Amino acid sequence: MNRVVLVGAGCGEGMITLKGEALVRRADCIVYDTLLDEGVLALAPPRCEKVCVGKRAGAHSMKQEEINDLLVACGKKYPLTVRLKGGDPFVFGRGGEELAALSEAGISCSVVPGVTSAVAAAELAGIPVTHRGVARAFTVVTAHTVQGVPDVGKFAGTEGTLVFLMAKAACSQIAKGLIAGGRSPRTPAALISCAGMQNMQVRRCVLAEMDRIAGEMEAPLTAVVGEVCDHMLLGRNFGNMFESCSHGARIAVVGTQAHVARVSDALLARGFSSLPCPIGRIVPLDFDGVFAALDGYEWLAFTSANGVDVFFERCRTLRIDHRCFARHRFAAVGAYTAERLALFGFHADLVPQAQTTCALAETLKNVAPRERVAVLCAKAGNPILDQAGIRFPLYEVVYGREALSRAACAMRSAKYVTFGSFGGASALLDFAPLPEGVRAVCIGEETAKALTSHGITPSVAAVPSAEAMAEAIYQEESCKG
Repeated sequence: MNRVVLVGAGCGEGMITLKGEALVRRADCIVYDTLLDEGVLALAPPRCEKVCVGKRAGAHSMKQEEINDLLVACGKKYPLTVRLKGGDPFVFGRGGEELAALSEAGISCSVVPGVTSAVAAAELAGIPVTHRGVARAFTVVTAHTVQGVPDVGKFAGTEGTLVFLMAKAACSQIAKGLIAGGRSPRTPAALISCAGMQNMQVRRCVLAEMDRIAGEMEAPLTAVVGEVCDHMLLGRNFGNMFESCSHGARIAVVGTQAHVARVSDALLARGFSSLPCPIGRIVPLDFDGVFAALDGYEWLAFTSANGVDVFFERCRTLRIDHRCFARHRFAAVGAYTAERLALFGFHADLVPQAQTTCALAETLKNVAPRERVAVLCAKAGNPILDQAGIRFPLYEVVYGREALSRAACAMRSAKYVTFGSFGGASALLDFAPLPEGVRAVCIGEETAKALTSHGITPSVAAVPSAEAMAEAIYQEESCKG
């Protein structure tokens, strides 16, 4: 039976629950908001259909009624549709409306809660929304509605902590309303920008200062009002730690979703957070002809891990028995591609030492005649592959304008940008220039050529791997420290 699951992606990076992550990894379709942590999408399988519906203030891609209709249509078409929503689906997320529409249409549906910014934003800033002897209750209010900013004066006498979500444009009215309702202008307050993200910022203040300080901060903005915001509550040093802490170098990671996830994990292992910028979507092509021609080839050569995944996903769909590959030998462009191949039970017989497309082509020319080699590659693969064998394009990488725009914005606030392919680097740099002062790090020499063609001298990883890219940044930052 087909089903739709509303999943909360949480507040910030890495906040999705284990259950939510498991569903994303199995999803046939994901309908998602303009997520703050778009790295979650990299968890989805290659075959998954992804539909962005926007849902950010001032930039709604779809009306709520249209989203409801879309979910019903997806629920009828796909075995598992995940409706991925920022924070928690039911906390100002209109998840209740979506659930009602699905139920009315007879679609099986359920909900996986998410970590809501209603408590997480303050927590990440070191502010407990409740604290013994200070606040034994808290109230959460949306500062952004269709009708405008709500009448906040009525909350002035509410006991405990007040938390205002989506408060960037409303801080002036929030402060004036609370003061008019009886709150002291000196009431402790805190503003948290981009909660849970690498560029998170925390500013403590008093109620009368909120409007001025909010103007200096980015959206999304959470405003917290109450005695729990006092620096002295948990000790001044503890409170200051959250305001002055450095998350390290801001690193924008550019590439396909799978590549972005790999590099982000490698950066995390070295103590860095990343700004995931998945700009490329893998679109499988029609390559069934390779299966009919298998007997004519001795070697199957894979030029990327993406190609391995697409190839064997198609084998699974066509129910091809892997024993038909028993007489073939396998080549992989590099170590990671060989690792992906091993996951399907095949160990690479050939991996060139240089781990580049050119090295693979040269090595293949020395081990087999061209007509005995099937080169399984991307549509835009290096032309030199034609010298090594018969090309079978397995997939193409499609770069969406919206994704490129988000990546361009991320570059403006980054210290480093990592690039994982020639095509991805070319697509982004043709869309927007690398901002002055931002360092580019490439996975290999082929990718670096895209940078040099734009007048940029990048750093190049010692070997073409996510770990080597992360290590290059780590070494550069360590030298500066």
